[in-house]
Amino acid sequence: MSRDILVIAKREFIERVRTKAFVIGTILGPVFMAAIMIVPALMASKLAKSVSITVIDAEGSLRTLVEDSLRGGTGTPEAEKPEDPMNARPRNVGTTQFVIKPAVGADVAAQREAAKKAVLDGKLDVYVVLPQDVLKESKAEYYSKSVTDFEGIRAVDRAIEKAVFAKRIGAAGIDPAQIAALTRPLDLKRLRVSEEGEHEDKGISFFLSLILVMMIYVGTLMWGQIVMTGVIEEKSNRVVEVIVSSTTPRNLLFGKLVGVGGAGLLQFGIWILGLVGVSAASGSLAFLSGLELPALNPVLIAAFPIFFLLGFFLYASLYAAIGSAVNTIQEAQNFIFPVMLPIIMAMVCWPVVMRAPDSTLSVVLSLIPFMTPILMFLRMSVLMPPVWQIALSVVLTSLAIALVIWIAARIYRVGILMYGKPPNFPEMLRWVRHG
Repeated sequence: MSRDILVIAKREFIERVRTKAFVIGTILGPVFMAAIMIVPALMASKLAKSVSITVIDAEGSLRTLVEDSLRGGTGTPEAEKPEDPMNARPRNVGTTQFVIKPAVGADVAAQREAAKKAVLDGKLDVYVVLPQDVLKESKAEYYSKSVTDFEGIRAVDRAIEKAVFAKRIGAAGIDPAQIAALTRPLDLKRLRVSEEGEHEDKGISFFLSLILVMMIYVGTLMWGQIVMTGVIEEKSNRVVEVIVSSTTPRNLLFGKLVGVGGAGLLQFGIWILGLVGVSAASGSLAFLSGLELPALNPVLIAAFPIFFLLGFFLYASLYAAIGSAVNTIQEAQNFIFPVMLPIIMAMVCWPVVMRAPDSTLSVVLSLIPFMTPILMFLRMSVLMPPVWQIALSVVLTSLAIALVIWIAARIYRVGILMYGKPPNFPEMLRWVRHG
């Protein structure tokens, strides 16, 4: 690397890291990432919603079964037993806690009016009505000020279904308790097998890996845009004419890519260190006790800067070529979409790769250089591919970067000193052939 490239790279690096946007983004990035890790875990484990509910049973034999099911019981007739009508202890069903309130009134009509008034007065959240023909028609009514608590509604629906089912099979002469035991839901644990052993995976680790994939995607495009904007500004201010008088356009292009890429890598490196710090400190922080935070895979952490730089150099060089050929940001918009299309396609293909990371299609897609930074890293986060595939993807992408930089340098050399009407793609191809 020549001295000119190093000088230009240093100038670009310092210019980027001194901006307020870089400082603010670097500080807020780890905070945002930590929030992504911690807030969902807190919401899942600490923020269970308490819902007060009254069951109005016009059929006459289902209330106890439904209430037992809402408390987390079996919902079978064996659960029927005298209970304290003032019992209002909350019981968990999923993340919803149901507080059972007794129906008030001499008949169903009075109970409905009393429950409706309690809801309107804010003393009751929900009341459900089980009609007389519920066993035949399988219809019930759910009343609340808001009907958007979908988890709670599903829990109530399941409780009524279990009670109706238990009564029906009881009427058919079948033991409901035996049916409940035979049809007990299966608790299937997902265990990931690796060289280090087996551990339960509830999807949290993959959620973090997906965040890293999105960081590569967004970072590649964001820092590529920064390169393009910088080139356009230097061209419009005629600063580039002074710079190229002391160095070559190729050195200017390469130095700009190295400097801006270094700034982006520094920012993401600080973000990753913040994630590592949160993960390491989670065990000693009282408010995080009992939370399941994702474990950071050292291999993915080590691979992140490699694939970020591969994506950055591949796309930023094309952004730089576009910036050199136009005069304003508005003119550049006409050329950006074709450049972005491959990485957008990579994001479109990620569900396929996630579902079958070792399939032939996934392997082929992850070896396409313009998709490698996204899809190979995604494969590594789901199911670590063979080392030779990772190495081949890096080699192929590096060769593609060398070719793209060569093409971009030829466009850059001609376009950086041209003003007026922006060229079209055929003209740029002529610059490449004859540049």
